[in-house]
Amino acid sequence: MDTLRLRLAYDGTGPAIWTPAPRAFGLQDKEGVLHAGTPGESGSTLFEFTLQARPHPSGGVVLTGRFAHGTPQGRFLYLGWRRPDGAFAQRLKVPLAGISWDAADEAMHRDRPLVATLVDHSPRATKTGANIGGTRPVEWQLA
Repeated sequence: MDTLRLRLAYDGTGPAIWTPAPRAFGLQDKEGVLHAGTPGESGSTLFEFTLQARPHPSGGVVLTGRFAHGTPQGRFLYLGWRRPDGAFAQRLKVPLAGISWDAADEAMHRDRPLVATLVDHSPRATKTGANIGGTRPVEWQLA
């Protein structure tokens, strides 16, 4: 397997109901640990990480690594926000399915990351006060 670099920019306001705290927002690894990003342009947060990539017979790519969640055909990332008690206030799924083997292979050969921006400025909550998470598709492109 080869190493694929990725960069996800989160341009959003966070959950509708949440009290911000240090280390309470980040890219979630398989052990549930949140990894903080770095400040980006216009108040965004950047997450730079790597995954292992190999071609799939269908023409897609199989991605593995500490941040890749889900089945091989349905990999995704989690962005998470924790409450002071440690439970998640909200998690967003960011699909990796839009990455083709051709795009991954080109990024690796050029030693450039695939990048995407998640714009999320309209957080919502239910009437009972639960944040609405879910899947937020992005478009992955060569940097």
